Amino acid sequence: MYDYLRELFQETFRVDGEVEPGKSFADLDIDSLTTAEICANLEDRFKVTIDDEEVTPQTTVDELAELLRRKGAVVSA
Repeated sequence: MYDYLRELFQETFRVDGEVEPGKSFADLDIDSLTTAEICANLEDRFKVTIDDEEVTPQTTVDELAELLRRKGAVVSA
């Protein structure tokens, strides 16, 4: 899941810098609009619902991956 998120952040949303598991959205300079776009993309891709309060500027990439796993998201190989 982490590799999928790293690629999504870098390729689709053009996040600068190294996307590491422990980095938060704030660390990656991801603003609230981009956060909403990322969440909408993930909801469409994995057919899950992500509430606004579940992903904040303090949410790390690893925490987002775990949230998606708990909701049943699976990345196809």
